[in-house]
Amino acid sequence: MLNDMNKIENAATWSKECLDAELEKGYNDMLSGRVTPWNDIYAELSKAISEIKNGALGSDAEEYIKGLMN
Repeated sequence: MLNDMNKIENAATWSKECLDAELEKGYNDMLSGRVTPWNDIYAELSKAISEIKNGALGSDAEEYIKGLMN
């Protein structure tokens, strides 16, 4: 769950009801195909890291990685 500042919250502080709701939402997203498989994420991150190592501007690579998270 993201808070107002788009930062991940500490799940240890959630109520049981909140945790159950978030787990249910994630499970439903998975069943509906609204998730990105790990191997796709890994490939995209590897590409971005490779671009950084090959001289891409850091800010461009950072924006690319941020775009993957949306």
